[in-house]
Order: sequence, then C-alpha cells, then structure tokens
Amino acid sequence: MPVINRIPYRNLILTGYMGVGKTSVGRLIARQAEIEFFDVENELELREGQSPEAIRSLYGEARLKTLEAELVRELSLVRGAVIAVNGPTLIEPSNLDKLSATGPVLCLIAALNEVLRRLHVVQGARFHDPGARSVALGRLKREVQVLGLALPQLDTTGLSVETVAERALQFWMERADM
Repeated sequence: MPVINRIPYRNLILTGYMGVGKTSVGRLIARQAEIEFFDVENELELREGQSPEAIRSLYGEARLKTLEAELVRELSLVRGAVIAVNGPTLIEPSNLDKLSATGPVLCLIAALNEVLRRLHVVQGARFHDPGARSVALGRLKREVQVLGLALPQLDTTGLSVETVAERALQFWMERADM
C-alpha cells in the first residue's frame, strides 16, 4: 500500500452486510494511516456491555435504533477517521444523512458463497449448529438491505484485505475534498 502523505479532513464511511470485510479493511486503513477507526457495532457493545443482537432481543428494535442514532450523532462530529457501520444502521435516513455529510460512503459487497465461507471460518464449529447458522443468516438477510441505498460498491470477493484497503483508500482520496 502506498505511503499516505495527507489524510483527508473528511471521514471514510465503510458499510455493507456482515462478512464483507468492513472491520478488517477499516482497521488496516486506520493503522497504516495512523488515524482513528470506529466500528459502530463494537462501540455500541463497549458502551452497553452487550451485543446489538442482545440489545434487540432484550429491549427491542426501537431501543437499538435509539442507541445507534446517539452513537451516529457523536461520530458525525469526528473528522479524518474511518467509520464502519452495518447496513441496518445506515438504512435509517437520518443516520445516512449524518454520516454521509462527514465523508464518502463506500458499500463493500461479496458473493454469498464467499460470505458464507468467511462466516464458517470465523464461527468454526458453531456454524454447523442449525440454530447459530439460522441466526447468522437472519442477520445477513436484514443487513443486505443496504444494497437498496444505491451507494458506490466495492466487491471484496476473492480479494485480500490489503487489496480492498488499497482500493477503498483510493476511493476516499478521490472523493474526500481534501
């Protein structure tokens, strides 16, 4: 990856459904550029002490959306960072407006068989449990709705994290109004 001489003032927003590489790519770009990286799901879990899925099941969808909106509002004040946000959070029009006002949004995608392979690698033996697999596929079905937003896309199928990060960085540099 080329040396980054100047980081844009605006953020790079990475979105997409689970298994496309948002977190891995975002972390790599942030580490190489020596900037901050925020993952909305991880930040939410750190603050609340439980995963977004647990919040949804315990307190309902409305509570989860409220927490996500608060976090997005805070992140909309950050500049010069990489922010990874899942599809359902970005589908909310106010969240999309707030984050896209801070920088370009890039939707990472991948072929279904590649996403399932990646989930199998991450989840290991748990992926063979029909219940766990059903939860993962249900979540994937919710998250794939982000494709309806007609955002610029980068297909990560068969690409290394380094290659995707390089292409995402190029996208950012071309659109960040430095």
